Amino acid sequence: MGIYNFESRFVPFILSGEKTHTIRATRRYSDKPGNMLHLYTGLRHPGARLLMRVACLRVEEISIRKVNRDFGWEIRIGDQVLDADEVADLAHRDGFECFGDMLDFWKDLLPFTGQIIHWKPPNRVLKRSYDIRSKVR
Repeated sequence: MGIYNFESRFVPFILSGEKTHTIRATRRYSDKPGNMLHLYTGLRHPGARLLMRVACLRVEEISIRKVNRDFGWEIRIGDQVLDADEVADLAHRDGFECFGDMLDFWKDLLPFTGQIIHWKPPNRVLKRSYDIRSKVR
């Protein structure tokens, strides 16, 4: 059972179904296909909200590292090295305007090796999220 917290800037992309994966450090007990993923924003803060519950589709290894001075970045998912167009698509699907924005977000964690956890968005896109305080009595 994966519980994932997202910054508020990613919430619209998750709720619209544009963001269908998250890149995370490898956990001791990694999610597996079929597991239920619980996507939140604001965990450990008043007003934390459950965005959605979705099934894990797949989990892949990902690495992001500098390889030379020019473009210089190698993004590898599994055994596949992404080309420039695939890198741009990955950044966009992860909720960034461009790969440069993604690198700025990750700058303190690079080089990075971890996992990309994919989910299928629900058939209907949620119009709102739920405040978890309303579930607690």
